[in-house]
Amino acid sequence: MKMRAHCVAAAAYERVAARQNADNTKKYGAIVHKLPGMILQNGLAQATGFLLAKGSSAPEHLLVLDDLNAVLCAGDAVKTSDRDTLHRQIIAADLQQTLKLTRQALEAAGWLKRYVQGLLRVDATGESVDKEGK
Repeated sequence: MKMRAHCVAAAAYERVAARQNADNTKKYGAIVHKLPGMILQNGLAQATGFLLAKGSSAPEHLLVLDDLNAVLCAGDAVKTSDRDTLHRQIIAADLQQTLKLTRQALEAAGWLKRYVQGLLRVDATGESVDKEGK
């Protein structure tokens, strides 16, 4: 039997690993770096709404939202594969559900951020970090 945390970590790894050779890796990495802070500072509903709104002009935002959704699904936090439905589910949640979803989204965002640092070697500014950590 796998623990939920293991499923979340494995899903985050798969999603970030799939972005390794993408053209927008640096922008994607910079957004993922900011995601935990965005959720803490503005709330989960505003963070997902922001990613949806910015996604029309910058597809990296939608990639981040899709990856967050996939990781949340892997941890059984949500049951939707659609980013719009995810956002509607978040804004319709009661206080208890909102707190639980926020906690799970922060966990998912933390794993995504770790793997962006480790696999994509991108820092918070979107710049590449060399292997020596300079």
